[in-house]
Amino acid sequence: MIKEWKVRYPPLDFYRHRPSTAHPTLLYNYTSAIPIIGIMATWTIGAATAAATYIFLCAILRDRQRLVMERRFKFRDRASFATMTVQDAYTIQTWLAEQEFPQVFSAAIFFALFKSYGIPSISRLLVSTGQFVDDDGLKTTSKRAADTSVLLCNMVIGRPSSTRATEAVARTNYLHSAYRRSGRISDDDMLYTLSLFVLEGIRWTERYGWRHLTDMERCALATFWKTLGEDLGVSYHQLPSDGSWADGLAWLEELDDWSRRYEAENMLPSDDNATLASATMDMLLYKLPHAIKPLGFNFASILLDSRLREAMKIPHPPAHYQTIFNYIVTLRKFILRHLCLPRPHFLRHKRIYDASDPVTGRSHVPRSRVHPWYAKLSIKDRLKAWLGMDLGERAEFMPQGYLVSELGPTRQRGKGTSEMKQMMESLQLKDPRQCPFIGTDVTSKASTQHI
Repeated sequence: MIKEWKVRYPPLDFYRHRPSTAHPTLLYNYTSAIPIIGIMATWTIGAATAAATYIFLCAILRDRQRLVMERRFKFRDRASFATMTVQDAYTIQTWLAEQEFPQVFSAAIFFALFKSYGIPSISRLLVSTGQFVDDDGLKTTSKRAADTSVLLCNMVIGRPSSTRATEAVARTNYLHSAYRRSGRISDDDMLYTLSLFVLEGIRWTERYGWRHLTDMERCALATFWKTLGEDLGVSYHQLPSDGSWADGLAWLEELDDWSRRYEAENMLPSDDNATLASATMDMLLYKLPHAIKPLGFNFASILLDSRLREAMKIPHPPAHYQTIFNYIVTLRKFILRHLCLPRPHFLRHKRIYDASDPVTGRSHVPRSRVHPWYAKLSIKDRLKAWLGMDLGERAEFMPQGYLVSELGPTRQRGKGTSEMKQMMESLQLKDPRQCPFIGTDVTSKASTQHI
């Protein structure tokens, strides 16, 4: 039998020199393992080659979208930033939010709102509305969060001067109007909240993103939010230049300085702050199993700076949580930077659907944080509805979708339509090809081309 194996595998001359007393079974095991070893070696080489090729592609393609955007817009120096139009800024910030940093930007907006609750004048007003209660299973709180999210998404993702964007701005202005007339919402509180929306996106990208924003991208965020702030009636008289900024970066620098000073003077401990923090944390951790909610609370607390934790009366998390969190963030950055290909446009992170129902005019949201407000019915729920079965609690969350004029507190539902119409007509007269800082129309560098 040994002789037959030698004929079948001629290269195995090694065994020809082994002692003649070698056990036949042992020799058989040695020789039969050779094909398996060869196959494993081939697969190992193939896998290593594929991994090396993928890593090489990640290295050469990871920054491709940023380079394409820079070539398309040609904002090569600080002087050129003054010519950035609102349409240019919208295109850049939408790409950042949907393709380049979708998770970071989404979390930054959520925690920007959370941070505004650390100002007693803001939290006092919000608590007085009665929308942050937990005796109904967070339904009221989650509806307010869903309404705020829908309005923000329509304002930010909707094209400038479009019906979607202007209707959301008009609705927000209407809901704020009574409080602003009575002085319960101050100009400083409005400006501080706006500053968080633009500054927290930049800060979060620096802390948790796989790269930092370029000057062009920071200027785009500033240009977009400065224009949106004007539409929302935010006053900039508190800033030193008060309307004479050279470009978006100049406005952003002054806003950052003012926001830090305002925060240092006004972010103070308050029971109202603590009430909002508790309700928001409950909503954030709603889907976690009860046993690990304390763990989630400590990790969520890490995302708040020490001044905000003190203002909200949130205890500082143990030091080892910060160490673990830092390792996780570092690992995530490495994976995204070196092991992930850029997100294509067709896989962009969509926060709202592009079109409303052609019959009802209502719109839906693709996902929800706590309760499924304005989300479409699942297949199971549709089947129950078709069979005439009771949908139970699910029917409370408006699966038919939303109308912008119905967003807000229940007592305001459907009110203000005439005021909204007038505001929309005024907002739609604004030309998105306008440069906010030089006051002239230029040909926008933005296009419908996707990356």
